[in-house]
Amino acid sequence: ILMVKKEFLSNLKDRHAAVTDGVFAIAMTILVLEIAVPTMVDISSGVALNKYLINYLAPSILIYFVSFYLVYNFWENTIILFNIKKMNYLILTLNMITMATVCLIPFATGFLFKFYNYTNVNIFFSLLILIISLLYILMFILLIRENFKGYFEKKDEIKTAMYNSFDDGIEFPNLKLYIRGVTLTVFYLLLAPVFTSLISLVLAFVSPLASILSFVLTLILVFIIRMKRFGKDNLGDIDLTDEEKEFVGNIKQSIYGEYAVNCYSC
Repeated sequence: ILMVKKEFLSNLKDRHAAVTDGVFAIAMTILVLEIAVPTMVDISSGVALNKYLINYLAPSILIYFVSFYLVYNFWENTIILFNIKKMNYLILTLNMITMATVCLIPFATGFLFKFYNYTNVNIFFSLLILIISLLYILMFILLIRENFKGYFEKKDEIKTAMYNSFDDGIEFPNLKLYIRGVTLTVFYLLLAPVFTSLISLVLAFVSPLASILSFVLTLILVFIIRMKRFGKDNLGDIDLTDEEKEFVGNIKQSIYGEYAVNCYSC
C-alpha cells in the first residue's frame, strides 16, 4: 500500500508540474495581449498618436517587461521547488492556490497599463506579488519539513547535543543541510520578490513609477544571490547520505544549471 501511495504521489507531482508549466506559459503570453491597440477612431492625428505613445504605450511596455520577468521568476522558483523529492497533498494543493494567484497577474498588469499613475492600483499589484512570494516561501518551509522530518522530530535533542557536546565531533547532516548551502540559497532567492514588493508598496505612496521600477531589484538581487552563494553551496566537506546528495544535486542544477552539477565536488 505504501509503495502504491508513493507511486501515486509521484505521478500526481508530475501532473502538477505539467499543469503548472501550462499556467505560466499562458500567463506569460496573455501579458502582452493586455496592451490595447488603438483604433483609427482613437488616433485621428499625429498629435493623438504621439500622446498615445508617450502616455500609454511607453509605460505599458515598461510594465509588461517588469511583469513578464516577475512571472518568469516565479516559474523558476517552481522549478527549484519541484526538484525537491518528497511532496504531499498539502504542498500540491498550495501550489494550485499559488497558480490561481499567478493567473491574476495578467489582470493586475492590464490594470496598471491603464491606471499606472494611481496609488491604489500600484498597491494592488504590489500586494498580489507579495502574496504570491509569501506562498512560495510557505511551500518551501513545508517542503523542508517534509524532506527533513528527522531534524524536526529530534530538534530539542540535537540542540542539547550541540550545546553540551560541541567539541565531541558529533555530526548532524540533516541539520547542517537545513541551515547551510543550497537550502539557504533557495530561501534567499524566494525572499527577493518579498523584499522588492514591500519596497514597491511603500513607494506606491510616493511615486507610482518608482513603485513599478522597484521590481527591477528582484532581477538584481537574484543575480547577486546566485553569484555570491555559488561558492558557499559546496557541501562536499559534509557527510551526506546518498538521498541528501541527490537532493543537493537536483537543487543546485535548478539554480545554476549543468555547470553546478559538473562542479559539485569542486
